[in-house]
Amino acid sequence: MGDSELDFEVPTLVSLSRQIEQHLEGLIVKGALKSGQRLSEPEIAKLFRTSRSPVREALRRLEQLGLVVIEPRRGATVKAPSDRDVEDLLACREALEGMAARLAAVRAGPAEIAMLRGCIEVQLGQAPEATELIDFHEALIRASGNSALENMLRGTWNLFRMVRLIPDEIERRKALAIDEHRTIFGCIEARDADGAEAAARRHIRTMGSQLIGREEAPPAPDAPPFGGAMLARPRGRGQRGAA
Repeated sequence: MGDSELDFEVPTLVSLSRQIEQHLEGLIVKGALKSGQRLSEPEIAKLFRTSRSPVREALRRLEQLGLVVIEPRRGATVKAPSDRDVEDLLACREALEGMAARLAAVRAGPAEIAMLRGCIEVQLGQAPEATELIDFHEALIRASGNSALENMLRGTWNLFRMVRLIPDEIERRKALAIDEHRTIFGCIEARDADGAEAAARRHIRTMGSQLIGREEAPPAPDAPPFGGAMLARPRGRGQRGAA
């Protein structure tokens, strides 16, 4: 096969589409792009110096992930998760994280136990970031030793990160989440599979009771369509609901 036969643009377009998807996804889950905010294909294409095709493909994938809604004649907007969306995700996440905790209690080796302990120690420090609470869940899934389970759970996390709580509620949730994480870890360290699963399920249910019918952080008063300023890489950690 000659070099000329390998000279085509599809891989470049696919790669660019994926880059656009990942960048928009990051902006959405961090709250830089607000629920209901319009995502203009021409504006995004101009900012990325590309045609509209890779932008359109990126938006379609974001729609499949549940982060974006695409409507005829209106185009793409950032999805606002409903209580029903959250309820459905909670049911899945409770079952999956309960299974992960059970498996971790059976399978976790010294390295995984140390990783979980390290997450707890960081959380017990002063004013932990919400991202540090999420780190515990990621460590828990890795400790389960089940890659299929990890892939399924990761598909729910970004949708949860879109659910915004008011700042005071976030702080209250952090304190409770730390205690719940310690309970889960204690069961895993003690090799109590039943206790670990029950504690993980209870943790997700408690979180769910605070998310359903939640008071959301108010949106920006005049959130504009997607603009160039949104493309700047975010600095530091964005505020998320505690996990």
